[in-house]
Amino acid sequence: MRIYLLLLFILIGCSKETTYLPDPHSYPIKDKFFSGTVHFQKLTSTQGFKVLLKDSTDHTVDQTIFRHVPYQLDTADVDRDGRTEILIGLTKSTRFDPQEKKRLFILRIDNGQLRPLWLGSKVCQELVNFRSLDNGIVQTMERTSKDTYAIGDYYWESFGLTLRNYTHNEISFNEALQILNQAN
Repeated sequence: MRIYLLLLFILIGCSKETTYLPDPHSYPIKDKFFSGTVHFQKLTSTQGFKVLLKDSTDHTVDQTIFRHVPYQLDTADVDRDGRTEILIGLTKSTRFDPQEKKRLFILRIDNGQLRPLWLGSKVCQELVNFRSLDNGIVQTMERTSKDTYAIGDYYWESFGLTLRNYTHNEISFNEALQILNQAN
């Protein structure tokens, strides 16, 4: 029984899908439109987290609550307009896809307020994780139909993210993770 419990603990702890999100977690934002931080704070009373937008004096100017499990956070100028956007990875279902999956939301900062820019229900394949690159590209790690992985580069096109290309395809989980974790 002890060996069974130890194996179960190891399997749960080493799951490919587990991502730890520290609390609190802050990102500095300094562009010509806003100077301050975006702060992510776990909710204590319920599942989810709060996004706090703080100005340069650490005063909260706006906030929003997501009642879903976050798996990734990032910032970037995704739409290349000079403003920093907030990228939030959530695990949730949608109206048209009732299965809980990893999703990508993008918030913009508009006159000191958080506004949705893109509430993507999915990318081309099953989203595993993402990161932003310096040039506004959102790089994704996606699970393929063959249960291997692909690295996709997405760019902003008028309404949302569009796949530019897959830089790697049909690779192992470890290879994909290594590529996604490389510095810009």
